[in-house]
Amino acid sequence: MLMDRGVLVRWNDEKGFGFIQPEKNAAQDVFIHISVLKKMARKPIVGDSILYQTEVQNDGKRKAVIASIEGVAVIAASATPRSHSHVQSRNENFNFNNKAHYHSPRKSSFNTIIPLLIIVAIVIFGFKQYQEFNEAPAIDEVPVLTNEDIERIPMYETKSRTQATATPSFQCEAGKTHCSHMSSCAEATFYIQHCPNTQMDGDGDGIPCERQWCS
Repeated sequence: MLMDRGVLVRWNDEKGFGFIQPEKNAAQDVFIHISVLKKMARKPIVGDSILYQTEVQNDGKRKAVIASIEGVAVIAASATPRSHSHVQSRNENFNFNNKAHYHSPRKSSFNTIIPLLIIVAIVIFGFKQYQEFNEAPAIDEVPVLTNEDIERIPMYETKSRTQATATPSFQCEAGKTHCSHMSSCAEATFYIQHCPNTQMDGDGDGIPCERQWCS
């Protein structure tokens, strides 16, 4: 049967299809699938010369139904003698059944041990959680400080804690000398006490920015 010739101009190796540009009637490319080239010694690549026969699909487009890559060898399917194949199949089945029979007791015991180990691990974990829960102090046992206990605390410790809590974390920055540069009364007070050249306490009473922040 007469074969047409064309050039493979597009090929998608992942999806296994492409298009042939015919030497004659090049107005319409021909679709080709890898399945019609499965007997070739290698996969097609763009630029290959393809010999093919086509048929028209329902949508009017043409596809290759028989094809070969020109200049590439065709791999013939190797025929295995029926008798040899039959004997080999029986031997493989026999070996498989023997292996399955030989390993089945070991596999069965292995499948039994795994669930038991999982159950033991769950029981141990639950027991440890139960112990930790019982050893945790109850809410009612937490000591509550009374006024008498607070009075026994040394004054210097209470004062240092109060100062540490009340003292904001400010630092002197160049150019911040006026009330408009401040963000709070606490910051303005820190600046007049610790930073030089501030101009925020006009009456000198130690209270800065009385109109803006410390009113």
